[in-house]
Amino acid sequence: MKRLLLGLAVVGAVALIAVASTAATSAPREPERPQTDKRFAIKVTPEMKRHTNILYTLFFAGTAYSLAVLYVILRSGLSKKLRDIARRAVKWKPATTFVYFAMLSIVIGIFEFPLTLYGSFLVPHQFDLSDQTFASWLLDELKALGLNIVVIGIIAAIGLLIIGHFKQWWLPLWLGSIPLMLFLIVIAPIVFDPVFNKFEPLKDPVLKRELLDEAARAGIEGSRVYQVDKSKQTKTMNAYVTGVGPTNRIVIWDTLLKKMNHDEILAVMGHEMGHYVLNHIWKGLAEGVFISLIVCIVGQYVYERGLGRWGIEDKADPAALPWLLLIAGVFGFLLSPVVSGLSRHVEHEADVFGLELTHLNEADASAFVKLAEDSKFAPNPPKFIEWWLYSHPPTEDRIDFALHYNPWEQGKPNQLWRLKN
Repeated sequence: MKRLLLGLAVVGAVALIAVASTAATSAPREPERPQTDKRFAIKVTPEMKRHTNILYTLFFAGTAYSLAVLYVILRSGLSKKLRDIARRAVKWKPATTFVYFAMLSIVIGIFEFPLTLYGSFLVPHQFDLSDQTFASWLLDELKALGLNIVVIGIIAAIGLLIIGHFKQWWLPLWLGSIPLMLFLIVIAPIVFDPVFNKFEPLKDPVLKRELLDEAARAGIEGSRVYQVDKSKQTKTMNAYVTGVGPTNRIVIWDTLLKKMNHDEILAVMGHEMGHYVLNHIWKGLAEGVFISLIVCIVGQYVYERGLGRWGIEDKADPAALPWLLLIAGVFGFLLSPVVSGLSRHVEHEADVFGLELTHLNEADASAFVKLAEDSKFAPNPPKFIEWWLYSHPPTEDRIDFALHYNPWEQGKPNQLWRLKN
Protein backbone atom coordinates (compact mmCIF):
# COMPACT_ATOMS: atom_id res chain seq x y z
CA MET A 1 0.00 0.00 0.00
CA LYS A 2 2.82 2.40 0.84
CA ARG A 3 4.35 1.82 -2.58
CA LEU A 4 1.08 2.55 -4.31
CA LEU A 5 0.54 5.71 -2.29
CA LEU A 6 4.10 6.72 -3.11
CA GLY A 7 3.41 6.15 -6.80
CA LEU A 8 0.27 8.29 -6.68
CA ALA A 9 2.22 10.94 -4.79
CA VAL A 10 4.86 10.97 -7.53
CA VAL A 11 2.20 11.49 -10.19
CA GLY A 12 0.63 14.26 -8.14
CA ALA A 13 4.00 15.91 -7.54
CA VAL A 14 4.78 15.85 -11.26
CA ALA A 15 1.37 17.39 -11.92
CA LEU A 16 2.06 20.20 -9.45
CA ILE A 17 5.49 20.84 -10.96
CA ALA A 18 3.95 20.97 -14.43
CA VAL A 19 1.20 23.34 -13.35
CA ALA A 20 3.70 25.61 -11.61
CA SER A 21 5.95 25.48 -14.64
CA THR A 22 3.20 26.50 -17.06
CA ALA A 23 1.86 29.17 -14.74
CA ALA A 24 5.30 30.69 -14.27
CA THR A 25 5.98 30.77 -18.00
CA SER A 26 3.88 33.73 -19.04
CA ALA A 27 5.89 34.43 -22.18
CA PRO A 28 6.79 31.98 -24.96
CA ARG A 29 10.32 30.61 -25.01
CA GLU A 30 12.63 32.22 -27.54
CA PRO A 31 13.16 30.06 -30.62
CA GLU A 32 16.58 28.50 -31.01
CA ARG A 33 17.11 30.28 -34.34
CA PRO A 34 15.95 33.85 -34.99
CA GLN A 35 12.91 34.21 -37.20
CA THR A 36 13.33 37.11 -39.61
CA ASP A 37 10.10 37.04 -41.64
CA LYS A 38 7.23 38.57 -39.68
CA ARG A 39 4.70 37.01 -42.05
CA PHE A 40 5.29 33.72 -40.28
CA ALA A 41 5.28 34.99 -36.70
CA ILE A 42 2.51 33.45 -34.61
CA LYS A 43 0.43 36.03 -32.75
CA VAL A 44 0.54 34.73 -29.18
CA THR A 45 -2.39 36.23 -27.27
CA PRO A 46 -3.20 36.06 -23.54
CA GLU A 47 -6.17 33.88 -24.49
CA MET A 48 -3.86 31.45 -26.29
CA LYS A 49 -1.53 31.25 -23.27
CA ARG A 50 -4.44 30.66 -20.92
CA HIS A 51 -5.92 27.93 -23.11
CA THR A 52 -2.55 26.21 -23.47
CA ASN A 53 -1.90 26.22 -19.73
CA ILE A 54 -5.35 24.76 -19.08
CA LEU A 55 -4.57 21.89 -21.47
CA TYR A 56 -1.23 21.21 -19.77
CA THR A 57 -2.92 21.21 -16.36
CA LEU A 58 -5.71 18.92 -17.55
CA PHE A 59 -3.17 16.36 -18.77
CA PHE A 60 -1.27 16.06 -15.49
CA ALA A 61 -4.12 16.67 -13.06
CA GLY A 62 -6.42 14.46 -15.14
CA THR A 63 -3.93 11.61 -15.05
CA ALA A 64 -3.57 11.88 -11.28
CA TYR A 65 -7.35 12.02 -10.87
CA SER A 66 -7.94 8.96 -13.08
CA LEU A 67 -5.41 6.94 -11.09
CA ALA A 68 -6.99 8.12 -7.85
CA VAL A 69 -10.40 6.94 -9.08
CA LEU A 70 -9.04 3.44 -9.65
CA TYR A 71 -7.43 3.51 -6.20
CA VAL A 72 -10.75 4.48 -4.57
CA ILE A 73 -12.62 1.73 -6.42
CA LEU A 74 -10.12 -0.81 -5.10
CA ARG A 75 -9.73 0.58 -1.61
CA SER A 76 -13.46 0.97 -0.96
CA GLY A 77 -14.28 -2.62 -1.93
CA LEU A 78 -16.52 -1.38 -4.75
CA SER A 79 -14.60 -3.52 -7.23
CA LYS A 80 -15.46 -6.70 -5.31
CA LYS A 81 -19.11 -5.67 -5.06
CA LEU A 82 -19.28 -5.18 -8.84
CA ARG A 83 -17.64 -8.58 -9.30
CA ASP A 84 -20.27 -10.23 -7.09
CA ILE A 85 -23.08 -8.60 -9.08
CA ALA A 86 -21.53 -9.82 -12.35
CA ARG A 87 -21.23 -13.36 -10.98
CA ARG A 88 -24.90 -13.41 -10.03
CA ALA A 89 -25.82 -12.21 -13.50
CA VAL A 90 -23.74 -14.75 -15.48
CA LYS A 91 -21.81 -17.87 -14.48
CA TRP A 92 -19.38 -18.34 -17.38
CA LYS A 93 -16.10 -16.68 -16.30
CA PRO A 94 -15.33 -14.78 -19.52
CA ALA A 95 -18.91 -13.46 -19.58
CA THR A 96 -18.60 -12.51 -15.90
CA THR A 97 -15.46 -10.51 -16.71
CA PHE A 98 -17.20 -8.79 -19.61
CA VAL A 99 -20.23 -7.80 -17.50
CA TYR A 100 -17.95 -6.67 -14.69
CA PHE A 101 -15.90 -4.54 -17.09
CA ALA A 102 -19.06 -2.95 -18.50
CA MET A 103 -20.17 -1.93 -15.00
CA LEU A 104 -16.65 -0.78 -14.10
CA SER A 105 -16.50 1.39 -17.23
CA ILE A 106 -19.80 3.05 -16.32
CA VAL A 107 -18.65 3.68 -12.74
CA ILE A 108 -15.36 5.18 -13.92
CA GLY A 109 -17.26 7.27 -16.47
CA ILE A 110 -19.48 8.67 -13.72
CA PHE A 111 -16.49 9.48 -11.49
CA GLU A 112 -14.63 11.18 -14.33
CA PHE A 113 -17.63 12.90 -15.96
CA PRO A 114 -17.05 16.33 -14.36
CA LEU A 115 -13.45 16.45 -15.62
CA THR A 116 -14.45 15.07 -19.03
CA LEU A 117 -17.24 17.63 -19.34
CA TYR A 118 -14.87 20.45 -18.46
CA GLY A 119 -11.96 19.36 -20.63
CA SER A 120 -13.70 18.22 -23.80
CA PHE A 121 -16.87 20.37 -23.82
CA LEU A 122 -16.67 23.47 -21.63
CA VAL A 123 -13.08 24.45 -22.43
CA PRO A 124 -13.50 24.22 -26.26
CA HIS A 125 -16.67 26.32 -26.02
CA GLN A 126 -15.04 28.80 -23.64
CA PHE A 127 -12.31 29.46 -26.23
CA ASP A 128 -14.64 29.34 -29.26
CA LEU A 129 -13.13 26.12 -30.61
CA SER A 130 -16.42 24.27 -31.00
CA ASP A 131 -20.10 24.84 -31.82
CA GLN A 132 -21.16 21.30 -30.93
CA THR A 133 -24.33 21.09 -28.87
CA PHE A 134 -24.31 19.37 -25.50
CA ALA A 135 -26.67 16.66 -26.80
CA SER A 136 -24.37 15.90 -29.75
CA TRP A 137 -21.29 15.87 -27.50
CA LEU A 138 -22.97 13.57 -25.00
CA LEU A 139 -24.02 11.20 -27.79
CA ASP A 140 -20.38 11.00 -28.97
CA GLU A 141 -19.28 10.26 -25.41
CA LEU A 142 -21.86 7.48 -25.10
CA LYS A 143 -20.76 6.01 -28.43
CA ALA A 144 -17.15 6.02 -27.24
CA LEU A 145 -18.19 4.38 -23.97
CA GLY A 146 -20.10 1.69 -25.86
CA LEU A 147 -17.16 0.94 -28.15
CA ASN A 148 -14.82 0.84 -25.16
CA ILE A 149 -17.06 -1.63 -23.34
CA VAL A 150 -17.40 -3.95 -26.33
CA VAL A 151 -13.79 -3.91 -27.57
CA ILE A 152 -11.86 -3.59 -24.29
CA GLY A 153 -14.37 -5.81 -22.49
CA ILE A 154 -13.61 -8.68 -24.87
CA ILE A 155 -9.88 -8.04 -24.51
CA ALA A 156 -10.21 -8.00 -20.70
CA ALA A 157 -12.08 -11.32 -20.72
CA ILE A 158 -9.42 -12.96 -22.88
CA GLY A 159 -6.62 -11.35 -20.86
CA LEU A 160 -7.89 -12.70 -17.53
CA LEU A 161 -8.24 -16.18 -19.07
CA ILE A 162 -4.57 -16.00 -20.06
CA ILE A 163 -3.55 -14.71 -16.63
CA GLY A 164 -5.45 -17.56 -14.95
CA HIS A 165 -4.07 -20.36 -17.12
CA PHE A 166 -0.35 -19.50 -17.32
CA LYS A 167 2.20 -19.13 -14.57
CA GLN A 168 4.37 -16.84 -16.70
CA TRP A 169 1.39 -15.10 -18.24
CA TRP A 170 3.37 -12.08 -19.33
CA LEU A 171 4.61 -13.99 -22.39
CA PRO A 172 1.25 -14.99 -23.98
CA LEU A 173 -0.17 -11.62 -22.96
CA TRP A 174 2.69 -9.85 -24.72
CA LEU A 175 2.39 -12.04 -27.83
CA GLY A 176 -1.35 -11.38 -27.89
CA SER A 177 -0.74 -7.62 -27.67
CA ILE A 178 1.03 -7.62 -31.06
CA PRO A 179 -1.97 -8.42 -33.29
CA LEU A 180 -4.07 -6.20 -31.05
CA MET A 181 -1.75 -3.23 -31.64
CA LEU A 182 -1.76 -4.00 -35.35
CA PHE A 183 -5.56 -3.91 -35.35
CA LEU A 184 -5.71 -0.65 -33.40
CA ILE A 185 -3.15 1.05 -35.65
CA VAL A 186 -4.19 -0.21 -39.09
CA ILE A 187 -7.82 -1.35 -38.97
CA ALA A 188 -9.54 0.44 -36.07
CA PRO A 189 -9.48 3.95 -37.65
CA ILE A 190 -11.26 2.59 -40.73
CA VAL A 191 -13.82 0.67 -38.68
CA PHE A 192 -14.51 2.99 -35.74
CA ASP A 193 -14.06 6.55 -37.07
CA PRO A 194 -17.24 6.41 -39.22
CA VAL A 195 -19.23 5.81 -36.01
CA PHE A 196 -18.60 9.46 -35.11
CA ASN A 197 -18.31 11.21 -38.47
CA LYS A 198 -19.32 11.01 -42.11
CA PHE A 199 -16.53 10.22 -44.57
CA GLU A 200 -17.09 10.99 -48.24
CA PRO A 201 -14.90 11.39 -51.35
CA LEU A 202 -13.21 14.79 -51.62
CA LYS A 203 -15.59 17.11 -53.46
CA ASP A 204 -12.99 19.52 -54.90
CA PRO A 205 -11.89 17.80 -58.15
CA VAL A 206 -8.86 20.05 -58.69
CA LEU A 207 -7.49 19.53 -55.18
CA LYS A 208 -8.26 15.81 -55.41
CA ARG A 209 -6.18 15.50 -58.59
CA GLU A 210 -3.31 17.48 -57.04
CA LEU A 211 -3.32 15.28 -53.94
CA LEU A 212 -3.36 12.08 -55.97
CA ASP A 213 -0.47 13.37 -58.08
CA GLU A 214 1.42 14.25 -54.90
CA ALA A 215 0.73 10.80 -53.48
CA ALA A 216 1.97 9.17 -56.70
CA ARG A 217 5.22 11.20 -56.53
CA ALA A 218 5.59 10.05 -52.95
CA GLY A 219 5.25 6.43 -54.05
CA ILE A 220 1.75 5.92 -52.64
CA GLU A 221 -0.35 4.24 -55.31
CA GLY A 222 -4.06 3.57 -55.31
CA SER A 223 -4.89 6.25 -52.74
CA ARG A 224 -8.40 7.42 -52.04
CA VAL A 225 -9.03 10.97 -50.81
CA TYR A 226 -11.81 11.61 -48.28
CA GLN A 227 -13.14 14.61 -46.45
CA VAL A 228 -14.75 14.25 -43.03
CA ASP A 229 -17.29 16.49 -41.30
CA LYS A 230 -15.24 17.25 -38.18
CA SER A 231 -16.78 20.74 -38.07
CA LYS A 232 -19.70 19.17 -36.20
CA GLN A 233 -17.31 18.67 -33.24
CA THR A 234 -14.52 21.23 -33.58
CA LYS A 235 -13.31 24.34 -35.37
CA THR A 236 -9.67 23.15 -35.31
CA MET A 237 -7.92 21.57 -38.30
CA ASN A 238 -6.23 18.26 -39.09
CA ALA A 239 -5.49 15.76 -41.87
CA TYR A 240 -3.89 12.34 -42.02
CA VAL A 241 -3.02 9.27 -44.10
CA THR A 242 -4.18 5.95 -42.69
CA GLY A 243 -4.64 2.29 -43.57
CA VAL A 244 -2.50 -0.16 -45.51
CA GLY A 245 -3.07 -1.65 -48.96
CA PRO A 246 -6.80 -1.77 -49.70
CA THR A 247 -7.60 0.35 -46.63
CA ASN A 248 -5.14 3.12 -47.56
CA ARG A 249 -6.78 6.54 -47.58
CA ILE A 250 -6.04 10.27 -47.37
CA VAL A 251 -8.39 12.00 -44.93
CA ILE A 252 -8.84 15.78 -44.61
CA TRP A 253 -11.03 17.53 -42.06
CA ASP A 254 -13.57 19.89 -43.63
CA THR A 255 -12.30 22.64 -41.30
CA LEU A 256 -8.86 22.44 -42.92
CA LEU A 257 -10.37 22.52 -46.41
CA LYS A 258 -12.20 25.70 -45.49
CA LYS A 259 -9.32 27.58 -43.86
CA MET A 260 -6.23 26.64 -45.93
CA ASN A 261 -5.35 27.32 -49.56
CA HIS A 262 -4.30 24.58 -51.99
CA ASP A 263 -0.54 24.99 -51.45
CA GLU A 264 -0.92 24.86 -47.69
CA ILE A 265 -3.04 21.71 -47.94
CA LEU A 266 -0.45 20.10 -50.24
CA ALA A 267 2.30 21.02 -47.74
CA VAL A 268 0.36 19.53 -44.82
CA MET A 269 -0.39 16.36 -46.75
CA GLY A 270 3.26 16.04 -47.81
CA HIS A 271 4.05 15.68 -44.10
CA GLU A 272 1.29 13.10 -43.62
CA MET A 273 2.43 11.12 -46.65
CA GLY A 274 5.91 11.11 -45.16
CA HIS A 275 4.60 9.08 -42.23
CA TYR A 276 3.28 6.49 -44.66
CA VAL A 277 6.26 6.32 -47.03
CA LEU A 278 8.85 6.28 -44.23
CA ASN A 279 7.03 3.36 -42.57
CA HIS A 280 6.38 5.25 -39.37
CA ILE A 281 3.32 3.08 -38.76
CA TRP A 282 5.49 -0.03 -38.68
CA LYS A 283 8.25 1.68 -36.69
CA GLY A 284 5.65 2.78 -34.16
CA LEU A 285 4.37 -0.77 -33.99
CA ALA A 286 7.89 -2.09 -33.36
CA GLU A 287 8.40 0.47 -30.58
CA GLY A 288 5.04 -0.48 -29.10
CA VAL A 289 5.96 -4.16 -29.15
CA PHE A 290 9.20 -3.49 -27.27
CA ILE A 291 7.54 -1.24 -24.69
CA SER A 292 4.76 -3.80 -24.27
CA LEU A 293 7.38 -6.48 -23.55
CA ILE A 294 8.90 -4.45 -20.71
CA VAL A 295 5.51 -3.51 -19.30
CA CYS A 296 4.25 -7.13 -19.36
CA ILE A 297 7.35 -8.49 -17.61
CA VAL A 298 7.46 -5.82 -14.90
CA GLY A 299 3.66 -5.66 -14.77
CA GLN A 300 3.31 -9.33 -13.78
CA TYR A 301 5.73 -8.86 -10.91
CA VAL A 302 3.94 -5.78 -9.56
CA TYR A 303 0.43 -7.15 -10.23
CA GLU A 304 0.83 -10.46 -8.39
CA ARG A 305 2.56 -8.91 -5.39
CA GLY A 306 -0.20 -6.36 -4.95
CA LEU A 307 -3.23 -8.67 -5.11
CA GLY A 308 -3.22 -9.48 -1.40
CA ARG A 309 -3.39 -5.82 -0.47
CA TRP A 310 -6.84 -5.55 -2.06
CA GLY A 311 -8.27 -8.82 -0.77
CA ILE A 312 -8.50 -10.25 -4.29
CA GLU A 313 -9.30 -13.98 -4.49
CA ASP A 314 -6.83 -14.93 -7.20
CA LYS A 315 -4.90 -13.45 -10.09
CA ALA A 316 -7.76 -14.09 -12.56
CA ASP A 317 -10.41 -12.44 -10.36
CA PRO A 318 -12.29 -9.74 -12.36
CA ALA A 319 -12.19 -7.55 -9.26
CA ALA A 320 -8.44 -7.17 -9.88
CA LEU A 321 -8.96 -5.33 -13.18
CA PRO A 322 -8.76 -1.86 -11.57
CA TRP A 323 -5.40 -2.90 -10.09
CA LEU A 324 -4.23 -3.95 -13.55
CA LEU A 325 -5.50 -0.68 -15.03
CA LEU A 326 -3.81 1.28 -12.25
CA ILE A 327 -0.47 -0.38 -12.98
CA ALA A 328 -0.89 0.23 -16.72
CA GLY A 329 -1.84 3.87 -16.07
CA VAL A 330 1.25 4.52 -13.95
CA PHE A 331 3.48 2.84 -16.54
CA GLY A 332 1.88 4.86 -19.33
CA PHE A 333 2.38 8.11 -17.44
CA LEU A 334 5.99 7.43 -16.51
CA LEU A 335 6.81 6.32 -20.06
CA SER A 336 5.32 9.50 -21.55
CA PRO A 337 8.72 11.21 -22.05
CA VAL A 338 10.02 8.17 -23.95
CA VAL A 339 6.95 7.88 -26.18
CA SER A 340 6.87 11.65 -26.74
CA GLY A 341 10.55 11.77 -27.66
CA LEU A 342 10.19 8.97 -30.19
CA SER A 343 7.15 10.70 -31.65
CA ARG A 344 8.95 14.04 -32.01
CA HIS A 345 11.70 12.27 -33.92
CA VAL A 346 9.38 10.74 -36.51
CA GLU A 347 7.35 13.95 -36.78
CA HIS A 348 10.53 15.83 -37.69
CA GLU A 349 11.35 13.17 -40.28
CA ALA A 350 7.90 13.68 -41.77
CA ASP A 351 8.50 17.45 -41.85
CA VAL A 352 11.73 16.84 -43.80
CA PHE A 353 10.00 14.44 -46.18
CA GLY A 354 7.12 16.83 -46.83
CA LEU A 355 9.46 19.65 -47.77
CA GLU A 356 11.57 17.41 -50.00
CA LEU A 357 8.42 16.20 -51.73
CA THR A 358 6.71 19.57 -52.27
CA HIS A 359 9.40 22.32 -51.96
CA LEU A 360 6.53 24.45 -50.56
CA ASN A 361 8.55 26.05 -47.77
CA GLU A 362 6.47 29.18 -47.24
CA ALA A 363 3.18 27.33 -47.61
CA ASP A 364 4.38 24.84 -45.00
CA ALA A 365 5.33 27.64 -42.61
CA SER A 366 2.06 29.51 -43.11
CA ALA A 367 0.13 26.27 -42.51
CA PHE A 368 1.89 25.89 -39.14
CA VAL A 369 0.96 29.49 -38.25
CA LYS A 370 -2.69 28.84 -39.09
CA LEU A 371 -2.75 25.56 -37.16
CA ALA A 372 -1.32 27.19 -34.03
CA GLU A 373 -3.48 30.32 -34.13
CA ASP A 374 -6.59 28.38 -35.06
CA SER A 375 -6.19 25.90 -32.18
CA LYS A 376 -5.17 28.70 -29.78
CA PHE A 377 -2.19 26.66 -28.65
CA ALA A 378 0.94 28.60 -27.65
CA PRO A 379 3.86 27.62 -29.91
CA ASN A 380 6.77 27.40 -27.44
CA PRO A 381 6.29 25.23 -24.34
CA PRO A 382 8.45 25.14 -21.20
CA LYS A 383 11.27 22.64 -21.65
CA PHE A 384 9.80 20.26 -19.08
CA ILE A 385 6.42 20.20 -20.87
CA GLU A 386 8.06 19.66 -24.25
CA TRP A 387 10.14 16.78 -22.87
CA TRP A 388 7.25 15.10 -21.07
CA LEU A 389 4.28 15.27 -23.40
CA TYR A 390 4.98 16.99 -26.74
CA SER A 391 4.42 14.52 -29.57
CA HIS A 392 5.56 17.11 -32.16
CA PRO A 393 8.44 19.58 -32.18
CA PRO A 394 7.39 23.05 -30.93
CA THR A 395 5.60 24.99 -33.66
CA GLU A 396 8.08 27.89 -33.75
CA ASP A 397 10.91 25.42 -34.35
CA ARG A 398 8.94 23.75 -37.15
CA ILE A 399 8.23 27.10 -38.81
CA ASP A 400 11.87 28.12 -38.66
CA PHE A 401 12.93 24.76 -40.07
CA ALA A 402 10.39 24.99 -42.90
CA LEU A 403 11.70 28.41 -43.93
CA HIS A 404 15.36 27.40 -43.92
CA TYR A 405 15.41 23.80 -45.15
CA ASN A 406 16.13 23.79 -48.92
CA PRO A 407 18.99 21.42 -49.84
CA TRP A 408 17.73 21.26 -53.43
CA GLU A 409 18.69 24.93 -53.95
CA GLN A 410 22.32 24.09 -53.15
CA GLY A 411 22.28 21.00 -55.34
CA LYS A 412 22.56 18.72 -52.32
CA PRO A 413 20.82 15.33 -52.20
CA ASN A 414 17.71 15.05 -50.11
CA GLN A 415 18.15 13.39 -46.73
CA LEU A 416 15.03 11.22 -46.73
CA TRP A 417 13.58 11.34 -50.22
CA ARG A 418 16.55 9.38 -51.52
CA LEU A 419 15.50 6.46 -49.33
CA LYS A 420 12.68 5.81 -51.79
CA ASN A 421 14.64 6.45 -55.02
